[in-house]
Amino acid sequence: MNKKILIFIFFLSLSSYAQKPETPNKLYPILFNYARDLYPAYKNIPFERKVILEEIANYIINIQQVDQAPKVLFIETDHSTRSVLAHVWAVTAAYYYGIKDIQIYSGGIASSAISTNAIIALEKAGFIVYKISRNSNPEYEIKYSYNVPAIFLKSIKYNEKSNPDINFGSIILGANADLNLPVVKGNNFRTSLYYLDPSAFEGTKEALDRYMEKSKEIATEMFYLFYVLKNSK
Repeated sequence: MNKKILIFIFFLSLSSYAQKPETPNKLYPILFNYARDLYPAYKNIPFERKVILEEIANYIINIQQVDQAPKVLFIETDHSTRSVLAHVWAVTAAYYYGIKDIQIYSGGIASSAISTNAIIALEKAGFIVYKISRNSNPEYEIKYSYNVPAIFLKSIKYNEKSNPDINFGSIILGANADLNLPVVKGNNFRTSLYYLDPSAFEGTKEALDRYMEKSKEIATEMFYLFYVLKNSK
């Protein structure tokens, strides 16, 4: 375990977060304000979750120290919400904090379709999203800043050819996926960072609110992860 990061996280747990981080890279205006306003909430992340995020940061740093590009794969049961949100927010946080050469992927044990409510939650946060195919499993182009590559996503299995098959870290986002995927072939790091699935609220009046809350929770933790990485150098 990287002692420097552990000390840094302990310091953050005591900090008032009164000071803002260094000037970050620009996102689209609404999204930039959303990301900036996440910063005070870092202190509210439970310590046990910070420990998991520190483990992920430590894995990334260890890979970087041997001059390789870290690969991180977020996995849930059906690649519809939590892994999609984690993927999008991790890419955005890496850009915001200027952390380069980290490759982010996502997938499910099965594929279905990305949740419409998850897409709406991202749009409300300030992303610009285009549906670029119209079938039972549409693909989306998700843009977060000017003159940088967009994120292209549709629901896929974690072991699809577009995802890495060797030397990657796998982050399991739900208990069901953890139980039903005892082995992730090819990974050299695995941890679990569970999020409750907002799909339980589908069909209710509060569904979109729950998706937006989950998106913000995941955003806060992904931005904290990359904040730790930025400040561990």
